[in-house]
Amino acid sequence: MPHADTPAAPSLNQRISGYGKKLTKSERRLIEELQAHHPQGLLESATSLARKVGTSASTVVRLLAKLGYTSYAQAQMEARAEVTALLASPATRADAVIGDDTSVRSCLDNALLHDQHNLAATFAALDVSAFEAAVKLLTQRKVRVHVLGQRHGVPLASHLALHLNLCLPDVRLLSGAGPLPLEDQLLRIDEHDLLLTPTFRRHSLAIARTAAYFRARGAKVVMVTDSPTAPAAASADHLLLVRTSSASPFDSYTAALSVCNALITAVAQRRKKELAVAFERGAPLWEPQWNDAAPRASSS
Repeated sequence: MPHADTPAAPSLNQRISGYGKKLTKSERRLIEELQAHHPQGLLESATSLARKVGTSASTVVRLLAKLGYTSYAQAQMEARAEVTALLASPATRADAVIGDDTSVRSCLDNALLHDQHNLAATFAALDVSAFEAAVKLLTQRKVRVHVLGQRHGVPLASHLALHLNLCLPDVRLLSGAGPLPLEDQLLRIDEHDLLLTPTFRRHSLAIARTAAYFRARGAKVVMVTDSPTAPAAASADHLLLVRTSSASPFDSYTAALSVCNALITAVAQRRKKELAVAFERGAPLWEPQWNDAAPRASSS
């Protein structure tokens, strides 16, 4: 459930309607232009927007500051997030989110702003009861945890399986790429099993079928996803919804990774003894294979 003390940021129209001070003629023209072409209008540079209404870029920046934005980049980030939500896929989003400022600094600033927005919006709206229930399921006795990711979910699935394996006795990373077909890996699923799956658009039909099979066998399903209407969502016991808006044609999974890290941390806190044993047993296995020394600061 959303936290009561974390209100959503006001939209552009809300900021305009709530601004009670007198506007100049140039500012009124700017507001008319912004409202007529929102959200796409803010994807242009301040200079381009100013040129359309016969004013200066500094006037654009000052107006947005009066409306409560910390910078023009923040207003653009909000607009890009709205465009992201409106457009169906990265392919249709490409022209809308790539502006005319191609500087490396702009790429860095926009990526940071979008990820900050995704993190804040995700954790403000996260269903805490679903999160707690997911942790309880993961840490119940005799549970067998199966982690499955496809396409964009593969790195997150690997991350979850790697770290949960240190905390829990029976964690399995499902894959359709190995010598054993995915279907054959599900032969012994029953009520003691749990499917943990990150899934994002384009959503895998294999995940939807696997989740449905787990439910049919009396097993549990926990899903980290960008949409409550994902094909597999109908089979999920608990959904953890994340934001994936981005400054590029491609979705960002920063918020999804953060939610996965929170799951891992919560499980580790409840399985401290098991984690300590795993680290003790793992040390002689890892030391001959991996160098985990901290990197040294370069001298100047």
